[in-house]
This record gives sequence, structure tokens and C-alpha cells, in this order.
Amino acid sequence: MISVRRAVLIVLSAWHGLAAFKNLCDLGATFEIVPAAARWRSHNFAAMEKLLAPLRLPRPLLGTLLAGVVGVEAAAAVAFARNDDELAFALAVGLFGSFALIDEAMADYELDETHREVLVFVLVGYLATRRTERGESD
Repeated sequence: MISVRRAVLIVLSAWHGLAAFKNLCDLGATFEIVPAAARWRSHNFAAMEKLLAPLRLPRPLLGTLLAGVVGVEAAAAVAFARNDDELAFALAVGLFGSFALIDEAMADYELDETHREVLVFVLVGYLATRRTERGESD
């Protein structure tokens, strides 16, 4: 029987993997590398453009930033799937904590609300899956 801990890690792995896939599709569609990917896009590139417009960053730099997000999301998904929960949670908290800080710096409180909700979701997952002092495992 699958444990609650393992079920939470599987859900977090799938969620981060799906987010990475949708962001990758967004990049492919935005830069017309894979136009058919538009069906699965996340629309996060457009959100980044809007959020960071005052900084006037070039589109390729924004694409590089989103590609970095894809890399971190994919790494977190793999770490969750491999039961490397400390690394996985560190990556997820670092990513969504960074998003929350950027949202605050750019005064985008609508986007900040979403990122804070995801950050809380990840932290609750961490608390729910913590191993005891005795070193329990699956």
C-alpha cells in the first residue's frame, strides 16, 4: 500500500513536471519554435513580460529566465519522484519564494497571491512528509 508521504511526493512530482512541460510549451510557442505547443502553453511568458515591463528586458533574456524556471521545475519533479525530498523541497521553496519576492518588488499583488498559495502548498507538503527523528522511510 502506498503511504501518504509517498502519495504527496508523487503529486508534487507530477505537478512540477506538468508545470515544466507547460512552460516549455509556452517558450516553444512564444518563439515560434513549435507553434503547435500553443495548445499546452502556460502563458507565463506573457505574465513575465507584463510584470517586468518597467525593466525593459529583451525578450530573449525573458525566455532565458523562463527556461531557467523550466530547469528548476524539472529538477524538482525528478527529485520528488526519486524520493530526494530535501532537494526537491529546497528547489520548490527557492523557486516560489523567489517568485513571491519578485512579485513584491514589482508590486504585482495579484500574481503574488498565486505564488504565495503555491509556496504554502509546497510548505504544507513538506510538513506532511517530514521524516521523524528515528529516520523512518517509505
